[in-house]
Amino acid sequence: MALLALVADFSKMVRREVIIHHCDHGVAAEAGDWLQLVKTETERRGFVFRVHHLNLESGPEFEARARSARYDAVMSEVGQGDVVMTAHHRDDQVETLLIRLSHGSGLMGLAGIPVTRPFGLGILIRPLLLLSRQQLKQVLLARNLKHVVDPSNQDPSHLRNYIRLQFLPALSRVAPTVRDQLLQLSKVAMERVFRAGEMLGEHMPVIGIDSVVVASTPSLIAWQVRFFAQAHGRYAPSTQQISEFVRQCVDAANDRLPEVLICKDAAIRNWANRLYWVDFKILGEEAESEITRMEKIDPNQLRELRFPNGVLSLRTGAASENVAVFWGVKGRSFRLGRKRPMQSLKQLAQTLGLPPWLRQRTPLIAISDQIIGWGAIDCRDDGLIPHSLQWQWRFVPRNTTDSNVS
Repeated sequence: MALLALVADFSKMVRREVIIHHCDHGVAAEAGDWLQLVKTETERRGFVFRVHHLNLESGPEFEARARSARYDAVMSEVGQGDVVMTAHHRDDQVETLLIRLSHGSGLMGLAGIPVTRPFGLGILIRPLLLLSRQQLKQVLLARNLKHVVDPSNQDPSHLRNYIRLQFLPALSRVAPTVRDQLLQLSKVAMERVFRAGEMLGEHMPVIGIDSVVVASTPSLIAWQVRFFAQAHGRYAPSTQQISEFVRQCVDAANDRLPEVLICKDAAIRNWANRLYWVDFKILGEEAESEITRMEKIDPNQLRELRFPNGVLSLRTGAASENVAVFWGVKGRSFRLGRKRPMQSLKQLAQTLGLPPWLRQRTPLIAISDQIIGWGAIDCRDDGLIPHSLQWQWRFVPRNTTDSNVS
């Protein structure tokens, strides 16, 4: 409610389309009343109201499941460049730091809740992080605004509630400045994280980059893993998992493929001296059998070929093109130029820098026995390109919207 009031003030000065998202988890008896309160306050200010009925079930890890469901619901409606705001405050930050300390979090975890982070196609901002819960209540009191206190916030069986209601008050009695000390620890951790990013330089994983050159030291490789997870809005693996992955990156033979899981749908892999972010939901399954398409495309035409995990768009210039497209290609040989020797698929992939997990998931484009492209890779000689053909490969995960990762 405090954030809603502040956004309303801002929108009077700088006009923006504002959408208020409300999530009904489906477990609280008072949920209907809460929904009506938010809806009334939203419409009173002339904003758009969206409600998400999540229909969750109580039980183990409810808080984590509820948080994930909320964020997924809102993210599904976030467009390119949209800004999403949440009302996390200073007390949330302190509680989060204690939770992460209890989990043995590393420095990136102790950096705390970030003020901003990527959020789908947009960005998530937490503008109230420097304000305490009490200060926000004073905003509501001064403006005579209603607000809701969720009864589940009084249940100490949830770790965050236990820390807020029992542990932190007890700790404050023997260490009155503990909140400030924790925030200072977070500041130190944040500075250390920033320095690690500076040391990585161009080898630092950031949003929109799916691979980077492996860093020069084990310590920096570990930081690359953490930054990769952060860039994709995920928690980093444990220190033990990261250490084992780093050891494999340093010691494993060239034909090995070290991997560390980030979550059930994503991993970081090391191949050919590069670290790759691998999203299994986007990639889809490997081909079980080869699909071959022979295409004759007239001049200045666009042809779209659909495959089980994506779409290949082919566009011709002033000349027509006769191309062969192989998806899930197996057991064939091609040459990289008309006067070049024939090479196996493995040799071609290594020459082109195509990771093993993409070879059975992306289309190979050829003219006669000459390969001209594989997935997003154009392997034609710049000085000898006789073809005007252009293409784009984009993965299209099943049951989701198109996701262009070419």
